[in-house]
Amino acid sequence: MDVWDVAVAVASQAPLVAVAVVVLYLLLSREIRNEVRRVERRIDKLEERVVRLEERTSKIEEQMGRVENDVAELKGRVGRLEEQLGRVEGQVGQLVRTFQIYNSTLLKVLSSKGVLTETEAEALSSHLLYVPPAKSKYFTEEVRQRLIEILKGVKEGRYTAADVKELRRISELIEKEGWENNRRDLLDYNLKLQMLIAILEGRLIARGEWRLEWDLDDW
Repeated sequence: MDVWDVAVAVASQAPLVAVAVVVLYLLLSREIRNEVRRVERRIDKLEERVVRLEERTSKIEEQMGRVENDVAELKGRVGRLEEQLGRVEGQVGQLVRTFQIYNSTLLKVLSSKGVLTETEAEALSSHLLYVPPAKSKYFTEEVRQRLIEILKGVKEGRYTAADVKELRRISELIEKEGWENNRRDLLDYNLKLQMLIAILEGRLIARGEWRLEWDLDDW
């Protein structure tokens, strides 16, 4: 016997008001049960959506993990490439330095033999009077003005071994400035300045004014 049968039995023995109450109760109970079922179905659907979202999140996390691994691998490759590039730059720097030494030595010999004369030195010094601007602790404005002063003396044929030694010191400062601040203008200028220094050393050798200790001190 279910609830409806019980209700019918009670209703057969109860006044009309009681019957109405029982019927209303039964209708409300059924409606409540139906609403509960609808809520339960919605909850089931929400749970399904949550499960699908969790699955998608898990896949995204896996993809992110693979991306992170790829990034880590790329970083490793970049690090190895940087190391190789550093070694190559060091080798190139050595080659450049070797070439500069060879070039300076050749110019010095040619100058000491009279192949390159004061005329070439004066012409090159005139060109070098267009000095790049000074900007740092190495190549300061004071150093720049001292360089211009010496170059003017060379242009007029007035220079000494001390002046050439000072030009070497200034050349080293220009080189530091050029490399540390990536100033291509100074590096290019310094190559020409080193050529002038080599020619002047050769001229001083020809004049008997250049002593061996100067070379030993500066190289």
